[in-house]
Amino acid sequence: MKRYDKIVLVLLFVVFTAGVIITARGAMSTYVTFAEARRSGRPAQVKGLAVAGTAEEIDSNAFSFHMQDENGEIVPVVARVKMPANLFAAESVVVTGRFEGDVFAASKILVKCPSKYEAEHPASVKKE
Repeated sequence: MKRYDKIVLVLLFVVFTAGVIITARGAMSTYVTFAEARRSGRPAQVKGLAVAGTAEEIDSNAFSFHMQDENGEIVPVVARVKMPANLFAAESVVVTGRFEGDVFAASKILVKCPSKYEAEHPASVKKE
């Protein structure tokens, strides 16, 4: 192998490794509160509960609702996705997005529902 070929291989390896690290870091992002997301000004994942009775349809692919984070702060959320049918029955909701003024603009919503086992045997399931 020529010296030039070795340099190219090393550079490709470095670029590939950097890409893997950046991708993994983004995938392992932690949940923050609305206050932390507001301060950072960057995209964030916020975990909390959807406040019942607050959903309003904007159009067929967007809706708004209020969400309470783990610190108890309630913030209006506008989601540019279809509303999940089980949004208000969820054990928790994770929204991914960023603040636009006083509104959290969500690009993704993950709804965590109790498992079928928990519904059938609620007394035998440990809560965290």
